[in-house]
Amino acid sequence: MTTGMIDLPPVEADPLLGLLAAVRADTREGKVDLGVGIYKDAAGQTPVLASVRAAELKRLENETTKSYESAQGNPVFGQEIGRLVLGAGHDRHAVFATPGGSGALFIAMRFLKRLSPTGRIFVSKPCWPNHLGIANAVDMPVVDYAYAPKGDGYPDFDQVLAGLQDLKAGDAILLQGPCHNPTGTDFSADQWDALADKIASVGAIPLIDMAYQGFAHGLEEDVAPLRAFLAKVPEALITYSCSKNFGLYRERTGALIVQGATPSAVERATTHLAAIVRTVYSMPPSNGPAIVANILSDPTLERQWQEELAEMRQRLQALRTGFAGELVRAANDDRFSVVAEEKGMFSILPLTKDAILTLREEHAIYMPGSGRINVAGLPEDRLAEVAAAIGPHLIR
Repeated sequence: MTTGMIDLPPVEADPLLGLLAAVRADTREGKVDLGVGIYKDAAGQTPVLASVRAAELKRLENETTKSYESAQGNPVFGQEIGRLVLGAGHDRHAVFATPGGSGALFIAMRFLKRLSPTGRIFVSKPCWPNHLGIANAVDMPVVDYAYAPKGDGYPDFDQVLAGLQDLKAGDAILLQGPCHNPTGTDFSADQWDALADKIASVGAIPLIDMAYQGFAHGLEEDVAPLRAFLAKVPEALITYSCSKNFGLYRERTGALIVQGATPSAVERATTHLAAIVRTVYSMPPSNGPAIVANILSDPTLERQWQEELAEMRQRLQALRTGFAGELVRAANDDRFSVVAEEKGMFSILPLTKDAILTLREEHAIYMPGSGRINVAGLPEDRLAEVAAAIGPHLIR
């Protein structure tokens, strides 16, 4: 038993943060960082979008107070994020501005715990590791379901359904929106439809985590199957991150959307969510939501942002296509062409931990022990070189 801080055992550092420190300490020229999940341009920088810069200047020119906003935050931000995700005319939802997507997930899981104290949460395996960390922090039992890419750009849906056989009322299921982290493998529209039928039939609550809207096919295309899914389930929670598609990483800008069966149900849920927010961070940040609100409520800025987002998406797809071709050549195996079919920033390469360490030591190529790579970190003028280093180590 600990009696004070001096008796506390240290907590093991997050592996990704340790990887970041190792990259920074490496003095070799030409090192390749495929680790931490941030978008990078051709120069290896994470840029401030021109639309973001203009929106922030607009905020500075028009801001008249530093007073708190409400627990839900900037109302224009909430309105515009609701439109971006759910479309116009959706009348049974509420939106909370949150400290990043992680803050939204924490509030959502605390709310789910309040709704069903004995409920479990089903989470894909593999998943974004912080999904498990947040579930553990709010004492929600986790049940994993297999999420294995089939090699055609989609997950093995039979395995997914097999993992959901025990899903029941009072449980929640965490689903990722476009650009699954870490696999880059998304559900098809038909699979989303079948999931909606399954979840609605047992009375479970879906928690949809959206961190990459616009990075797969386009803003509207990425949410079309989700909107059809949400039309079939009476209740849902959606967490949203503006880190990637707006480039607002350090601003910690996110949202939590609650959908209820009726507008009155949403109002009741909102009172509980506000009470949870009060005990965690009391009031949300304002700068990031104000930037997003200024962009989405200004047609000129919104068009500019959409053009910048399209450039990021096209760059990622070009990197995927080029790298997939080089991997196929380096490994002499067509299976690795699937990297071009996957979406967003991440893919998982079949590598042993020893091979990953060898790549780090001998080639200054850095990635987590899972083999998950950040495609945005690939140097576009060295794809053949990186693939040639990785190819011999790929598990066939």
